[in-house]
Amino acid sequence: MKQHILNNKYIYLLIFYLFTAKIIFYFEYNSFSEAPDSWAFNHFVTELINDNFNDYVGERTPGYPYLIYLLNHDKMLVVLVQMLMGIITSILWFKTLLNLKISEKISFYCTLFFALYLQHFFYETFILAETFMLLLNSIILYILLNNYFYKRQIIVEICMSVLLAILILVKPFFLFYPFLIFALYLIKNPSLKKAISVKLIIFILPAYAYFSWCSFVEEKIGYFEPTAYFGLNLAQNCLFFAEKGPKEYDYIAKPYVKYRDEMLRNGEDASMAVWKVWGGQHLASKYTKFADVTHQFGNYAKATIASNFGDYLYYSITHSWFDFWKVFDVKPYMNFKDNAFNSVVSVINAIQMVLLFILKFVFLFLSFYYTFLFIKNKKVTNVMILLAFIHAAAILQALVVYGTNAKYAFPYEFFMLVVVLLFFKEKFNWTSKASNTFELE
Repeated sequence: MKQHILNNKYIYLLIFYLFTAKIIFYFEYNSFSEAPDSWAFNHFVTELINDNFNDYVGERTPGYPYLIYLLNHDKMLVVLVQMLMGIITSILWFKTLLNLKISEKISFYCTLFFALYLQHFFYETFILAETFMLLLNSIILYILLNNYFYKRQIIVEICMSVLLAILILVKPFFLFYPFLIFALYLIKNPSLKKAISVKLIIFILPAYAYFSWCSFVEEKIGYFEPTAYFGLNLAQNCLFFAEKGPKEYDYIAKPYVKYRDEMLRNGEDASMAVWKVWGGQHLASKYTKFADVTHQFGNYAKATIASNFGDYLYYSITHSWFDFWKVFDVKPYMNFKDNAFNSVVSVINAIQMVLLFILKFVFLFLSFYYTFLFIKNKKVTNVMILLAFIHAAAILQALVVYGTNAKYAFPYEFFMLVVVLLFFKEKFNWTSKASNTFELE
């Protein structure tokens, strides 16, 4: 027992420090938090408890609400479970760094440093899916970076398929994951032998979960889509060229432009202007159901983007994509009762956010460097795997939504640090225990 503890002392130290920090935060904050998005999760859980979906309007997928349902909709228990998820996530980060041949001591301090980032603590108090998504992403990337592309084991592929299905049911945005994983598998030596592979298993459960859920949504709201928000989110991408849509959609474009200009003048978040079109009942004369309204928003967005594709790409890059690299602060949505504790937390949070912004800047700089190396050497290293996931998410989120885009970076921020660590390991050998990359074969 003693030898076991000594052999795993860094994991036990990590658990001890994080458990202590989270318990202190739990009792000092002594509450749960809710953001505007929390309403939809709570409503879905109520429908699960009552086993009655007659009022379902397509607002959320079932992945995260089902977790809350299993916890009997006890919100303080949800907070405790999410704090436990945070500890498990940190252990996965530590083990990922070890698998990448980074020394135990450096892995421990880097993991602890990032695990104590207060935004993790904040999200753990919220009825929001971010902590669960972070855990799932960390498990998936832990598996991928642990020689996944060398392995041909059915049980590993089944586990990956299950994880991907759950993640997609939590947030359909991650539907691109199975395709990206399989593309990385094929990219080194494309061949028919590789294309017909046991790794095709990873598509089975995600496809079943996605299409089954979309069928359920179609039965309830009349549209085959994972949530009713898709059209509304796409319309948000038209914010800066909303008036350029086809004339047949003036009943959407005119109030949209009106609210956009008002919100910009008032210094408000204009990405929510399209929500005011719905809230102002501007489509009430034609459409009364939320799903019908958002579907029309989607039709308007598709037509407007098709006729203004240059504007769409320009604003997706200069706004949505750039916003991904900012740092989102969820603290303003929290309600601290102890002013002294709030002051201390605010100072630490401000410093950490600056450090994270610097980290993102360094990561972006290194992305260009490693992309150049990939073009030159055609080697799919661990760094390139991480770059593929992070930049795919950055690009795809920019194409489908505008508004709080920095939240989409949350599941990837630690892995940006991993890329920076691997660079130092490669160039200065100060964290290295062995060779630093592997290639797909």
